[in-house]
Amino acid sequence: MNEGGASKMHFVDTEHQTNFEKLVQKFNLAKSSPDYQAVCYIAAHPEIFKCFKLEIQQESPFDWYYKYLDDPNTFQKQCDQGKTTGSIYSLNKPMVALIELALSLWTWRGFDLSYGIDVWDEEMYEVAVQAIQLRRKSSKVQYLDQQEQLRFI
Repeated sequence: MNEGGASKMHFVDTEHQTNFEKLVQKFNLAKSSPDYQAVCYIAAHPEIFKCFKLEIQQESPFDWYYKYLDDPNTFQKQCDQGKTTGSIYSLNKPMVALIELALSLWTWRGFDLSYGIDVWDEEMYEVAVQAIQLRRKSSKVQYLDQQEQLRFI
């Protein structure tokens, strides 16, 4: 905890923090939306950030990844020709799992958390937990009675 009671964000290094600041600057919605903040936080990881051209991304830091998901074969051909805004080919399975977590936190896309827990080392696990904490700010849960019925506020 830092002064004022706010908890300090976890970054793997100063490059991660700098990348995060660049992403928040580019995607202003991250200043007010915990969903966007979480996706920008994961995209800022140096191993992910180096995979895309920030200035070309339009809707999110993962425009390039969605293009890959839409048509991996065409994406590969475009990547070989230098016609994509990013590339997945330098990413290992744990990094891809972080990206999948980011998309899940942002768009409710399905993600197998058990898989992520199995493939992430301690540092990547901490990144995942921080992203979840950022996203969690958007929906507070309140217990209404002894049966622990949930209400989102």
